[in-house]
Amino acid sequence: MLAIAPVVGLVGAPGQGKSTLLRAQVVKRGGTLIELGALADATARVDPHAFADAFDELVRGALNAHDFVAVDDLDYLLEIGSSLNAERGGYTRMIIKRLCEAVDNMPAKRLLLAGDARGGWNRGFLDLMETRAATVRCDPFTPADYAEVLANVMGRPHAERIDVGILFGHASRLQGHQLRLAGELSMAQGLATTEEFLRLLDQHILVSNVQASEVEQISFQGLPGAEHIAEELERAIILPLENRELARELGLKPKRGVLLYGPPGTGKTVIGRALAHRMRGKFFLLDGSFISEPPGTFFEKLKAIVADAKANAPSVLFIDDADVLFKIEHIQGVVRFLLSLLDGVESENANEVCVVMTAMNVKLIPEAVLRSGRVEIWLETKAPDVMTRGRILKLYLRSDRALPASDRIDYEALAEATAGFTQADLRRVVGDATSLFAADRVHGRQPKSAGEYVREAVDQIVEVRARMADSLGDEALRLPARGKYFNRAAAGSCGEQCGY
Repeated sequence: MLAIAPVVGLVGAPGQGKSTLLRAQVVKRGGTLIELGALADATARVDPHAFADAFDELVRGALNAHDFVAVDDLDYLLEIGSSLNAERGGYTRMIIKRLCEAVDNMPAKRLLLAGDARGGWNRGFLDLMETRAATVRCDPFTPADYAEVLANVMGRPHAERIDVGILFGHASRLQGHQLRLAGELSMAQGLATTEEFLRLLDQHILVSNVQASEVEQISFQGLPGAEHIAEELERAIILPLENRELARELGLKPKRGVLLYGPPGTGKTVIGRALAHRMRGKFFLLDGSFISEPPGTFFEKLKAIVADAKANAPSVLFIDDADVLFKIEHIQGVVRFLLSLLDGVESENANEVCVVMTAMNVKLIPEAVLRSGRVEIWLETKAPDVMTRGRILKLYLRSDRALPASDRIDYEALAEATAGFTQADLRRVVGDATSLFAADRVHGRQPKSAGEYVREAVDQIVEVRARMADSLGDEALRLPARGKYFNRAAAGSCGEQCGY
């Protein structure tokens, strides 16, 4: 292309090798490479308005000294110009136009401009390049590209052990440097199979905004009463991701939209934590920590999270407390943004992002979001019944090694006494019982049995909720459980035979 066109624009997604191509052309043709990222760091922070002028002067000087000039990171110029105001954004484009015209009048001079196809400036950039220059688009990597990159990094015999079809289905938007790093790590660790390579990707390459190590270790097997939800999530999301050969054969993809709805404390967020551990680098969280941000910062962070989810697609975008998010006035545009994501109109890989939302009140979620074709699966979380309460308490108490193990807790009595308790309340029972035991130890008091600490914790929660109901005039806060309920001995009446 450079043989016939004095100016060429190279456009593509981040990580597709544009910088590598530019450096190779500089080596081949001589000349110089200008990296605008460094110029932006040095100039734009001091005076953004001076950045475009500095760019113009720098490129003109390089063209006077060299026959070939390559400019990397052109998106910095257009992004900074557009962020100032419409007039300044037009000014940055005018500078590029003038440079193109100048090169037209310089025989034997060649200018290669490269930029990432991202941001609101993208359409204008492409229009400009097609008007003033020949445009070369870097297409997304194909499985054949994956194979070639890995062959260059690992050597063809090692690379051929990796099924690039399965790899591409698992992560179809890997960048060149990610593939290179994965190949180098695989060779260093002596990994030989596709499954080993994919595990390495999930653990070290694919980047979530949630560190699984910082999230409570919960599995779907540790969610008594939510087995139906775990089963649906396994089928609708996990199965297409973990059974890669079957998914490729049958054309399976994760569902586009999933809604988890139910009263507070019924396990919606806990299910999200379990999903985060299953998905690792393919799980992206949007929660209440973003709500307090001003609109500009909120949408900047939201777009960054969604961009990462797309880059790691197929992936999950988990929106916790979506009903609360959608009713906040200063970020109303989030509904329109989410609709475009669910409809897959933002980019061709947007339809590989599964949106999982939680809500306490479905009525607060806009009808447009919930209509058929967008949210495909509705899963209700409920307060546990007596049998489920027994199972949950048995799970939590058996996993809590802090309490004395001197007695056998009557789970049947405990389950009956916690009527109306949610999953969150039951977790609090165990936590409060442990705190009571710790307080006795600190003050040198004679420890009680585990059952006594649990009964005391239940009574305290019932009494606190009763005072809240009285103070706020809201009977929904009052628990139907009866304080001071336990009259049976702590040991023996149920034990292992109770069936919980």
